[in-house]
Amino acid sequence: MNSVKRIGFVGLGLMGTGMAKNIRAKGFPLTVLAHRNRKPVDDLISRGAKEAATAADLARECDVVILCVTGSPQVDDVLNRPGGLLEGMHPGLVVVDSSTGDPDFAVRAEAAVRARGGMYVDAPVNRTPKEAEEGRLNVLIGGDAAVVDDLRPVLESYSETIHHLGPIGSGHKAKLIHNFIAQGNAVILAEAFSAAAKVGLDLRSFADLCRLSGAHSRTFDRLIPFVLEGDDSNQKFALRNAVKDMRSYTHLAEMAPATAFVAQAIHQTFVLATALGHGDKYIAHLFDVMGEINGTRVRAD
Repeated sequence: MNSVKRIGFVGLGLMGTGMAKNIRAKGFPLTVLAHRNRKPVDDLISRGAKEAATAADLARECDVVILCVTGSPQVDDVLNRPGGLLEGMHPGLVVVDSSTGDPDFAVRAEAAVRARGGMYVDAPVNRTPKEAEEGRLNVLIGGDAAVVDDLRPVLESYSETIHHLGPIGSGHKAKLIHNFIAQGNAVILAEAFSAAAKVGLDLRSFADLCRLSGAHSRTFDRLIPFVLEGDDSNQKFALRNAVKDMRSYTHLAEMAPATAFVAQAIHQTFVLATALGHGDKYIAHLFDVMGEINGTRVRAD
């Protein structure tokens, strides 16, 4: 494959906008897909990016197209809709799927892209929009080693580390398992702090002691500021998206097959949070959900 030159980007949301800014800042020619939210598009155009009207047009103009959309159904739509990427596919084009997606879909997508002469890797990212802006994401990538190596310069523009985990689908598998750990930790913290509030503990003092022991984690540092200060901005990820991730993880475990007793409970906790009307709120609001169902307020005085 020729060296990476022209980059296309689809999905200028909380994560994608930061990623695209860093790609452009590192000097890559960048073309973005038209989006209903004009603010990030116009900002990137002011930084020297171009805009394509359709995904097919984007594909024709680029050597690499990065997709940072919600999940596999959205990737499928970008690939296959009228005016989609496959319509504009040319030999050598690399599609980088940075969604949190379905490993089985990745295998099908790779075959469809390869049939048109292109290449495909699944490359979801870890961390938050803050690290996306800073160019400090972790890339979890599955695909052909030669393709991954050729992509490294562009991946490095928005990442601190790159982890090649195996063949197609491996990036999505690793991401789902990672998210099970992180989202499971969030549920445990919300349930534990709800119990602490219910039994009358001082939540600030309880948080202090947790920081000194095995109860401490990166998820703790991101979520507990909501309990102490009302700050929900450290984990900008909607509760309804956690439903999607946990549903995908439980399916992955089921197909392995591997036990998923804890995962099912975590999944249903996020389903409940969404059913109670909190789906569009960030993960930290899980403390409010636990407070609501337990008849207490999970906030420090």
